[in-house]
Amino acid sequence: MVLGKKLNGGPKKVLGMPIPGTGSGLTGVAKQVKKSGKQAKKVGKQIGELTEEVRAARKKAEDVGKAIS
Repeated sequence: MVLGKKLNGGPKKVLGMPIPGTGSGLTGVAKQVKKSGKQAKKVGKQIGELTEEVRAARKKAEDVGKAIS
């Protein structure tokens, strides 16, 4: 219970104003991990598409090479 209270604690306040960086910080970390996961997924998809394009170009080059020979 005490651990949960510390983890969910908000930022400290001075004169009623929250001080950035004094909270538990876990929500910010979770958001960054989620954002990083989305970016990794996007990059993986782009790499997959590039791989398919390279395969298609190689296939065409092989076909042209066979036609010339």
